Amino acid sequence: MLLKHFYDLAHSPKRNILADDAFESRAIRYIIALGSDGRLIGVQDISPDGKRGKEYSSVPQTARIKKGKVAEFLVDGLDSVFGLSPDPSKPKDADMLRAKFDDFWGQIEQASLNTNHPALAAVLRFKPSFGLAPEFIRQDGKKWLVKTASGAEVRLAGDSFTFKIDNDLLFEDEAKIKPYWREAFARTVAEQEQASDIGLCLITGENGVPIARTHTPRISKIPGVGIDGTIVSFEKSAPAFSSYGKLQSNNAPCSVAATRAYSKALQFLVEQVDHHVLIGKTKLCFWAKDQVQSVSFFAQLLNQPDTLTVRKFMTEPWVGVPREIANRDQFFTVTVAGNNSRIAIRHWLQQPLDQAIENFRDWFADLELRVPPKPEPKAGKKLKLPGKMTKFHPLSVYWLACTTVRESKDLPTDVPVQLYRAALEHTAPSISLIKPILNQLHSKLVRDENYNLLYDESRFALLKLILNRNRKGNDMEIKPELTADTNDSAYNCGRLLAILAATQDKAHEFKLEGPGVAERYFGTASVSPASVFPLLLRLNRHHLNKIGKSERYGGHEQFIQRQMEDVLVLFKPGKPCAPPTFPRTLDLQSQGRFAIGFYQQTAADHAARQTKSKNDKPNLESEIE
Repeated sequence: MLLKHFYDLAHSPKRNILADDAFESRAIRYIIALGSDGRLIGVQDISPDGKRGKEYSSVPQTARIKKGKVAEFLVDGLDSVFGLSPDPSKPKDADMLRAKFDDFWGQIEQASLNTNHPALAAVLRFKPSFGLAPEFIRQDGKKWLVKTASGAEVRLAGDSFTFKIDNDLLFEDEAKIKPYWREAFARTVAEQEQASDIGLCLITGENGVPIARTHTPRISKIPGVGIDGTIVSFEKSAPAFSSYGKLQSNNAPCSVAATRAYSKALQFLVEQVDHHVLIGKTKLCFWAKDQVQSVSFFAQLLNQPDTLTVRKFMTEPWVGVPREIANRDQFFTVTVAGNNSRIAIRHWLQQPLDQAIENFRDWFADLELRVPPKPEPKAGKKLKLPGKMTKFHPLSVYWLACTTVRESKDLPTDVPVQLYRAALEHTAPSISLIKPILNQLHSKLVRDENYNLLYDESRFALLKLILNRNRKGNDMEIKPELTADTNDSAYNCGRLLAILAATQDKAHEFKLEGPGVAERYFGTASVSPASVFPLLLRLNRHHLNKIGKSERYGGHEQFIQRQMEDVLVLFKPGKPCAPPTFPRTLDLQSQGRFAIGFYQQTAADHAARQTKSKNDKPNLESEIE
């Protein structure tokens, strides 16, 4: 049962998830700086990126159900602190706002009475009037603006406020405020348990324990969920959601302690960068039962797999994790997404840790592709690479998935999910992904004048993996580098087109303007080779003659002719002494092998020119480009 695995994770001594249950990690953007007398000094915008707040790991969190009338302690939003609707165009219910405002300031008053802390008294002296914007906040049409200490006005967007007295953040006070909140939090939990029905917990199997009426704390930072949500929830009193007269979560009885534990565990997973990856509108979370360090390495391999790290992992996958220990450990993955205020479990898996490691190793083996080394950019120029982000990791799931769409914002959720499952479970991505991969390739060849096929590693690595994992019967297995002796006609057609395109480039001394053979005929040749190649072979004679007359490349035509003959001989003629017969049509998988053949032949020719350039040391800069 998944919730039991979350519960066990929460009680793992190596994670310490439940160590300080009264606090959570949360972002805060605005700090209201006050003097010891409650006088306003200014408002500080502490956002590190100008978009969201700064993350703090020990922000007080309430144990109560976070509904409209419940506020947090010392850290909350515009509605709680000032009684103002966050969206002026959609005002909240006045009674609801008033209740939340009173709850926020009532908690501070109670804390001030219990601790006699002078800083809390200063905050109470600052207390604004309900529903009235303070001097540093003003309404501008349908939005609120905050004037910060620097004089800039910043738009409010659901951000949190807190207080600082004489340069000390109030919620971080270890002497009185944090101990007070721990006691208040524990009291609230105890009251919840006393008010709960007694029954059998489905998570732990314990009998005679307080059953949670609702599952808290609610879980935040789930894509598709507004602020926070729950996995298990029921309508409050709808008969359709009740069995045998049971209301709310009594229909699926879990103890108060167990619900807190599993919820904290999932919150831990969705917050820790080493335990999740974002997949569009979902998050894939993963953890190992005992081996903590190995999981962070998985996150790096999924998100930022640099060449050296992958190479080391392929040669030494068990470094740091003894295989006999990994064989006993368990590896878990769960994909979560939001549906309004509810959290949906899209998929989850449990497998031995050593199997997960082997699956990762197979993943990178299937993605392996020989890519020519990238040349150093010339002075004043930048090397054109796929993607717009500064950190480009061609074998990361994100960049692999992006090869199926024109822009990353159009990426459907199911594509990266397929790829994550292929990495973690050794599944085969759908053959249907070949179509958008090839469509985008053809579009780049035709429309993107800066497109460099040689360094589009993500596209051809993913294509190789899909083809190999969906092989049937006598289908060719794609190797990391050029296969010169295969009789696969689709692959050899791609090779032939690459040779014809290179011949045309050389005939024009690598100064061809406008679309060439590859750009004009790639789409048709990959679908219906027989309709194109006879024409291209006749055109190629003109290119060979031009090379033979060239002062610079004279004599190269003989090498190209032999190279073409080596490929053409692999096609079976229709009858003796007849020219080679090309396939009339190619299915989707064959089109994929065509593209791989085209790429690998282009890469092999490029590598050969680079080697010759280094050995002979002539000025062949234009040829390498």
